[in-house]
Amino acid sequence: MPSPVWNTPHLAEGAPEPKVDPNEITVYNMRYCPFAQRTMLTLLEKKVPFKVVNINLTKKPSWFLENTWGTVSVIRHKGAFIMESLVNSDYIDELFPASHLHSKDPLEKAQGRLLVELYSKAIPPYYGIMKNKDNKPEAEKLWAVLSKTLVAMDTELGRRGTRFFSGSSVGMTDLMVWPWVGERLPVLDIIVPGCGFKVPDELSHLKSWIAAMWETDSVSQYGLRKAMLHVDFYAKYFTGHPEYDALLTKGA
Repeated sequence: MPSPVWNTPHLAEGAPEPKVDPNEITVYNMRYCPFAQRTMLTLLEKKVPFKVVNINLTKKPSWFLENTWGTVSVIRHKGAFIMESLVNSDYIDELFPASHLHSKDPLEKAQGRLLVELYSKAIPPYYGIMKNKDNKPEAEKLWAVLSKTLVAMDTELGRRGTRFFSGSSVGMTDLMVWPWVGERLPVLDIIVPGCGFKVPDELSHLKSWIAAMWETDSVSQYGLRKAMLHVDFYAKYFTGHPEYDALLTKGA
């Protein structure tokens, strides 16, 4: 099998700017970034051809800083640089309308986006727990906050009675919240052992959603099932020396 387009070294300060086809979608990405993952999943789920330029976010190339906000993901297309994962994911969805990830109904689309905003409240306590992994009382307080989002997600899935938040098939709402609640949540139970920081069995709707998401075209291709891959990355990230290219040498 050919190597995925995202299996490339992360370009750092001093690296020349790669030439790109302006008529082709190019993603400025970082392999472990959950925000950039939103964009990658959108492209993969819609089966849109694209190229990837991975960026070293610790030592960013000057040309990247000059043309963007300095964060990933960025979509480069037709001479434009489109920042922010929610924005560029919507751009891709509208640019290739044959397979909509958003509902075509304006109200349903708005309600889906509101769910993304609501469930994104899990992101700050998620990183807070990692920063307080040696402070068990504080970590438990943050988990209590995060757990409210998990309960809300389970309740909503139960109310809808559908496999995904977007209905019978995966949609934009699912892809935008997946990176943290689905893929990276198991990291917390590993780095704070004995605290039970995981989706409880009684949240059966949410657990079924996570299982279903792993079966989708996009997550099955790009997701990292081994939580330790994220654990190892974060361990070095929080020391200020992230190993961006670890997957190129160690594999997934």
